[in-house]
Amino acid sequence: MLFDVVEKSYDIKVYDYQRIKNIYKLKTDKGELCLKISRYDEKQYKFIISAIKYLEDKNFEHILPLLKTVDGEDFIKLDEGFGVLMDFVESREADFKNIYDLTMCINVISKLHLTSRGFYYDYRQRNLYGRWIEKFKKRSNELIYFKALCEEKEQKSEFDNIFLKYFDKHYKQSLKCLRDFEKTMYKNIMDEHIKLNEICHHDTANHNFLISKEKVYLIDYDYCIMDSHLHDLSSLIIRNLRYDNWDMKIFNFIVEEYSKSIEVKSEELKLIYCFMEFPQDFWQVGLQYYVEKQPWTDENFLKRLNRVVLDSENRFNFLDKLGGLVWKE
Repeated sequence: MLFDVVEKSYDIKVYDYQRIKNIYKLKTDKGELCLKISRYDEKQYKFIISAIKYLEDKNFEHILPLLKTVDGEDFIKLDEGFGVLMDFVESREADFKNIYDLTMCINVISKLHLTSRGFYYDYRQRNLYGRWIEKFKKRSNELIYFKALCEEKEQKSEFDNIFLKYFDKHYKQSLKCLRDFEKTMYKNIMDEHIKLNEICHHDTANHNFLISKEKVYLIDYDYCIMDSHLHDLSSLIIRNLRYDNWDMKIFNFIVEEYSKSIEVKSEELKLIYCFMEFPQDFWQVGLQYYVEKQPWTDENFLKRLNRVVLDSENRFNFLDKLGGLVWKE
């Protein structure tokens, strides 16, 4: 049984537990603890643990330290994957629409990037330095594949019809993204950034920033990678702007606040713009529907796709405006 292994490995007694999203809140004889289980192969998981331990060793105060097992290990092997145990902290999720919360989150992510400098782990699958163009080119080609899968269906669903209706618009933007990258100094900038050896959290959603009475915690490093800090910054910007919130003031605020810790140069703004250009959400829902075949209802898929396409007009208008600013030289 799951908790038998946990009790033996950490010399604790579990009295009760509660499932909260992807973690277990445990009531134990040593207080309230958090069990986080991840389903990765051992090599990937060791990369994740190495990144967390590096941040711990560098005194990154916004991370929950891993508790040691009785054997002095940082994690345990379970039938369900690998697990780590941490203290459970009473907190709330950050609200990006609250300017104070957003400011704290921007500061935390910039501190992560600064603190993580010097980290290195030889694992190409999690090293994205210099690979943005390669990644977006692959995904642009995958959009064509999704379309082919859709068109070969004899009976098309409502999702199929909407996907086809908006396909050209989004596919053309993926090609523009690639053309715009050719006008940037991406390779030169990455040649410099790779020397920093930074950790990117790679999942800067609001629910991964937990605000307690004492501090802000950045949790869940399952998707962490090695890459330029511009990756996390670009993702954080997108998460704050998408779905009918395309406001230049918010974009400028995030960049300016982040720049108080790590300067964002004009040539780097062009990379952020290109990163934002790729129709990631349209690609994502296509992948989930046509390839991954996620076990969701048709209603769920339609809701996700409609949210993307309803947001697209404001998104394209914003990108046109932003493009005019970053390319004005």
